[in-house]
Formats: sequence, structure tokens, C-alpha cells
Amino acid sequence: MRYADLHTHTYHSDGTRSPREVIDVAKQHGLEIVAISDHDNLAAYFEVKTYADEQGVTLIPAVELSCAFEGVDVHVLAYAFDALDETIETKLRLFRDARARRGQAMVERLRTLGYDITAHRVEELAAGGAVGRPHVARALVEGGYVPSVAAAFDSLLGTGKPGYVEKERFRISEAVSMIRSAGGVTSVAHPSHYPDHAQLVSRVLDAGVDAVEAIHPDVPEQDREMYTNLARFRGKFITGGSDDHGAVKTVKTLGSFRIAENLIGPILERM
Repeated sequence: MRYADLHTHTYHSDGTRSPREVIDVAKQHGLEIVAISDHDNLAAYFEVKTYADEQGVTLIPAVELSCAFEGVDVHVLAYAFDALDETIETKLRLFRDARARRGQAMVERLRTLGYDITAHRVEELAAGGAVGRPHVARALVEGGYVPSVAAAFDSLLGTGKPGYVEKERFRISEAVSMIRSAGGVTSVAHPSHYPDHAQLVSRVLDAGVDAVEAIHPDVPEQDREMYTNLARFRGKFITGGSDDHGAVKTVKTLGSFRIAENLIGPILERM
């Protein structure tokens, strides 16, 4: 039996590990199937695919998409699609550009509030990846304005907070159609994060998403069983992963969650 982690991030989005480090750490923990699910970005997949093959690790094409559903920001994980699909690459490039503009707008808003951070430093922290709120948060931590990334979100960058700027999102139907047309499948990421999550996840699955991430550090045991039953009742499946971001979120670490390969057949079949 092989084991997987289907939710990891690198410095190509808001993580701190390199793609090679993700493969190395996964292998150290006995994981033989890995998905690097950076936000709006496939750079890590192309960078490390050959190395993963050499290490005997099955690397699944993956990406985490920000979607809008009934007024809620829902993250959707996409797996096992054609990584060379032009429609996906074009859409992701547009979203990365929008993320960069949003990052700059957040910096400008914070500067008017007296926080002396720069767009240049935020871009450096993004290290060439998709700019996001975590990079702005890290700049605030560096400047001594907040003690942690979490504190930056709580006080300044969370929805409705002084430094928050609205972001562009896929419609759920658009994301599902795009990934399905490229041969892939989709899963609701960290389902317990959403308001009225049991009902919301049910509706998202009914809207066409293929799976739910029932195995995740933020999903309690009782909710894990609930999501598994929700998926099974609808003929869907479950996915799981650590949501590892490296040094940024140390409570969610690569290797802490191991997903048996027999749970993710619809993904592996497409590989």
C-alpha cells in the first residue's frame, strides 16, 4: 500500500519549501504519492517532475483555485489534469497577474494607514511565485507591526479588516468545467473553514465538484466521518493532505497526514 499527501505548497505560492524539499521530506516520511497544490500556479510541478520520478515519487499535477460560491470564498483543489493544457495556463496566468495587483493594492492601503512596508519586499517574499496575503503578512511581521502571520490576518488582512482587498475568483462551475475538460478532478479544500460548512459542502458537491478533502489538519474526527458520508451518498470520493506551507504554518506539516492510495482511485486512474 502506498500513501499520499495531496495538499502541499512551495515558494511558488505561499509556502517556504522548494519543490525539491517537498519531495525529499515526503520521501523521508514514507510518502510515495505527492501533489504540490500551489495557488494558481503549476511552476513547481514542471520544476520537480523529473526529480520526483528519479526518487520514485508519483507527482500528481495539482493546483488550488480560489472560487466563489453563493457569496463564499471556497477553495477547490484540482488534480490529475493535463498540466500542458493551454486554457488552464492562460487562466492561471491571469489570476497570478490579478494576485500581484491585489498585493500592491493591499500594500498601498496599509501604507496609508502608517505601516511602512513596500511592494518590492512583498514581491521578494513571494520569490517569483503568486503574490498573496501571506507575503504581505510576512512583510508586516518583518516590520515588527504584528507578532505573527496569523496575527496579521486577524487584525489587518482578514475579510473586512483595514488592509483587505477583494480578490478575483473562479465560479465553481467554471473551475469544474475547466479541470474536467483537461481530464482532471476537483475536491473541496479544507471544508471545515467555511460558514455553515456541512450544508455548503453538500451544495458544492451537488454543483459538480468530485470530492471533499475530509482528511485535513483542521477537520475534526467527527466532521471527517460526516464528509466521508456526504461524499459516498453522492457517488463522490474523499481526498486529504497536510496543507503544508513549510515554516509559515508549522502546525500543518508534511508527513503528518498519510492518505492510503485506495481512497484516491479516481485521481490515480487519471495518472
